[in-house]
Amino acid sequence: MSKQENFPVYFTAWRDSIESHLDPLFHSKRNVSIADRLTALHARFDSNMEPKMLGVIPIGGAPVHSHEHRLLFSAPHLDRAALDDWWKYAQELQRILVQPDASHQFTLISLILICPSADSSALSRLRWRASEISYRKPQSGWSSVRFSVIDMQSGRITSNRAGAPLTDLLRASVPTHL
Repeated sequence: MSKQENFPVYFTAWRDSIESHLDPLFHSKRNVSIADRLTALHARFDSNMEPKMLGVIPIGGAPVHSHEHRLLFSAPHLDRAALDDWWKYAQELQRILVQPDASHQFTLISLILICPSADSSALSRLRWRASEISYRKPQSGWSSVRFSVIDMQSGRITSNRAGAPLTDLLRASVPTHL
């Protein structure tokens, strides 16, 4: 069986492993359509807590909230044009899924793309991509796109700069039976 033919098994193993390694505070759903694309896994984390100075000293006031949306997709091949399309989609997710208000701290949009093969030029281009938004009054907080690609052919995980922590999480989730 060729690697191409084995891709569904590879992808499913990754999806299951990523889901099993999620923090219990994440809520996940499989096969959800978001902005007209079907995600194999959408894991969401929402935190509402009392504001604290330096992260430890409660200062009172309305609760603040933070979020992460971790989305998993497959793509047949990643070249520069496909990367540009997925990057535009990630920025669209940032506009759609981030709901800043006066109590918003941050939202991470973490997009994970698994593909049978990827061009090195597309992966190099990914490393330099960034989408960070700081929200101004009456809104507050910030949002960022973290984007990682798992290339089945090379076995490598490549991310944009903001995606480095996501790469670490993915490395800890490598399926054991691949």
